Amino acid sequence: MNGTSFICAVVAFGVVTGAVSASERPAPEYYLDALIDTTTAQQLALACPTLSVNLPRVAQATGDVIARLEEDGFTMTAEQTGMEDATDALASRQDAFVTKYGLQNPSADAVCAAGRAEIQEGTVMGSYLIEVSG
Repeated sequence: MNGTSFICAVVAFGVVTGAVSASERPAPEYYLDALIDTTTAQQLALACPTLSVNLPRVAQATGDVIARLEEDGFTMTAEQTGMEDATDALASRQDAFVTKYGLQNPSADAVCAAGRAEIQEGTVMGSYLIEVSG
């Protein structure tokens, strides 16, 4: 796994709408943060044998974000979200995470250490992870 793998995972789950119509608005910061936190937690758990995703926590948080998006007037359908393409914003956030933990060409130990640090720091991303026996 490398830094590019993290970015690809985020883009795959992110807002990539292509052409921007006049009615589209920038993706809200809380939505971009949620995408980064959930997809990166998933990638950390996949790459680290002693981490897993806290599925009930992620499901609750996802529901909360979707409800907030709908309150803010976004349509959460596969065809159209009402948001501009956020690929660059997502890649920037993901790059910052990769740089923070030196995960450009990480070992499993480095990935695990990054996940444990997020848990210990009490970040939102860390709340989506749980430590398990490897």
